[in-house]
Amino acid sequence: MTTDLDGTAIDLDHVQVALDGSRWLWTCELTGLGDALMANLDDPRVVLPLPTMVLGHGVIAPERQPTTAAMYRQVLEATS
Repeated sequence: MTTDLDGTAIDLDHVQVALDGSRWLWTCELTGLGDALMANLDDPRVVLPLPTMVLGHGVIAPERQPTTAAMYRQVLEATS
């Protein structure tokens, strides 16, 4: 699922890393206002609405994924 936060599209299907280094994952639940509920992966008891989490922990970005051989192959094939 993708959501919009202040004009920025956020893909909730991936782990998000906040500016403070904390890692968050969508719980697949929404608040009454329609905000995504995010669980802290270091302490899953901490669940916050996405806007509150960003205010308290800083901007977020998707966690980097390791580059796979299939990704390299796709790039090389596209340039051939």
